[in-house]
Amino acid sequence: MTQIIPMPGSESLDNSEHQPSSERPIPCPPPWRAGALQRLRAANDPGAVAELVAAVELASDQPEQLWDGLLIVAGNTGPSAAVWVQPQPGQTAQLWPPLSTSRAAANLVRAAVNWAAEQELQIVQAVIDTEDQETAALLRNNGLPRLADLLYLNVPVTAEMPQPAPAVGPPLLSFEAIGPLPSARLERLMSLIEDRSLDCPGLQGILSPSQAIEGFRRQGQFAPEHWCVLRYHGEDAGALLMTTHPQIESFELMYMGIVPRWRGHGLGARLIEEAMRRAGAAGAKLVLLSVDATNQPAIRLYEQAGFRLYGRRTLYAWTAQHTAAVDG
Repeated sequence: MTQIIPMPGSESLDNSEHQPSSERPIPCPPPWRAGALQRLRAANDPGAVAELVAAVELASDQPEQLWDGLLIVAGNTGPSAAVWVQPQPGQTAQLWPPLSTSRAAANLVRAAVNWAAEQELQIVQAVIDTEDQETAALLRNNGLPRLADLLYLNVPVTAEMPQPAPAVGPPLLSFEAIGPLPSARLERLMSLIEDRSLDCPGLQGILSPSQAIEGFRRQGQFAPEHWCVLRYHGEDAGALLMTTHPQIESFELMYMGIVPRWRGHGLGARLIEEAMRRAGAAGAKLVLLSVDATNQPAIRLYEQAGFRLYGRRTLYAWTAQHTAAVDG
């Protein structure tokens, strides 16, 4: 992908950041796209460049208009700064911040927020390293407030988890496949789970369950066989949504939750056991997840299951409910 995202030092980079420009954000012309992507912070961050490359590969297979959110400030011979609002399913988008924190970068972030409002997007998210205070200030001061600190946890899958023992009589607890999407059953269940949830409360109510489901479906490698409903005492009591990352031999626990009526009955631990059993049966080496750093009950549950911290990032987001646009 070096022809799309040149590495630092490539001759495809120019010195336009030292040349005068109007600092007025404009849509990026296609011939300047590679240079614009190189002006994103992630392209110059060894810990984020692989994620950016994957996003570019995905966008390259999509309609050309999905590049309309790539905005630049033009120098004499190419982009001097750039920001990318990458549209995603469910009226959401990911924002890839500019490399610099200059006045031009601030103009770009404000322009990105206004573009998102014009496209009637519901939420634009940027997840950055918690220690990156310069980018944090750039986002926070230009329309994307901080919403949550996220902890990234993983646990090794050391051996195949045993299959549950056959039930004698009707089981009190079981798992059922969700089946084809869209699923009114899953949407209804997720609406119940959100009630009094402690996970990222700043995002609650912004996306409908159907929008959230579509976003989950596009993460990792879609594995519908690992989307299931927890049944307890004959009721839909919880949900477990997992995806696979074959390139790193991992399963990701994207979403799990229990409806309020059945919280406090040990069902969260059963969801984790089921996730580990499925990962083990598939030969995965790790199970990954992220969790809001303020959700202490969930963190304790994960730690009791053996999950350990391997990273911290912070979520910043513009939402349509928060404001329609910001002044440029």
